[in-house]
Amino acid sequence: MWGLGWRAGGVAGGFSGVLLVAISAHAADMPIKAPMMTDCTRAVDGLNGKVSADGGTFNDKTLYGGQGSISVPLGCQYGFQVDGAGGSFNDTSIYSAGGHLFWRDPNIGLLGLYGSYARWDQFTGVTANHIGPEGEWYFGRWTIQGVAGVEFGNSASGQIGPNILTYNIRTRFFDQINFAYYLNDNLEVFLGHRYLGGKNALAVGGEWGVPIGGGAMGALFVEGRYGEDNTTGVWGGIRFYFGQKDKSLIRRHREDDPYDWNPGSVPNPAGSNPAPLPPTPKTTVVMSLT
Repeated sequence: MWGLGWRAGGVAGGFSGVLLVAISAHAADMPIKAPMMTDCTRAVDGLNGKVSADGGTFNDKTLYGGQGSISVPLGCQYGFQVDGAGGSFNDTSIYSAGGHLFWRDPNIGLLGLYGSYARWDQFTGVTANHIGPEGEWYFGRWTIQGVAGVEFGNSASGQIGPNILTYNIRTRFFDQINFAYYLNDNLEVFLGHRYLGGKNALAVGGEWGVPIGGGAMGALFVEGRYGEDNTTGVWGGIRFYFGQKDKSLIRRHREDDPYDWNPGSVPNPAGSNPAPLPPTPKTTVVMSLT
């Protein structure tokens, strides 16, 4: 009986060992589930924004105003930004709004769709609208950025002094392009081209940022243009960035907010056709004495 029990125990032990080996082998052959992704290359590094104020001259007339933008991530690879601005040009109010919907990899570049609306309350109100694709390409300290598409608006006339001026925003092509270089992480300079209102202009400018802590940065900026039919001017001001963390100017430009192509206090250079008013007719009064 003892021998029989020993044999039974041995058989049971051997079976248990074979079963354990089989289970282990089967587990080794089972596919292993990949761990969930917890990070990604984000198009927008969290909710962020910027505000600015500027002043200067354009077309020999005074301008000043303010702008603001808010950017939000849409999932991982996409983002959205809304722009708003308002100011004064030639003692007349001017304001604008714009939007960007885009894909971006901060290591490569940006592709998206841009649209804007601007209104100049000269006379009955001149409006200029722009819509088209925009893009950016990052290469070391170089950034090439631009937007191109369709410009369209309205026509309006009014009197300024002895002249009647007519402003006409026809449907046509437009573009705005910058070739930017960062002399260091917080200092950008650019050379660009503008084709707005059917007129070409050379653009040159720069921005210098100073970190102030708490995810914020202050910056000074300037832009000048030299173009056809006196579409020439220069303006500059101060800008404040607000984000999720402290970072350099080059990183803010590539990780946070896309370029605002429609500064609100600079009017679209619409064609103007001054025409002198007709002379006022003279009235002759005849008096007779009887």
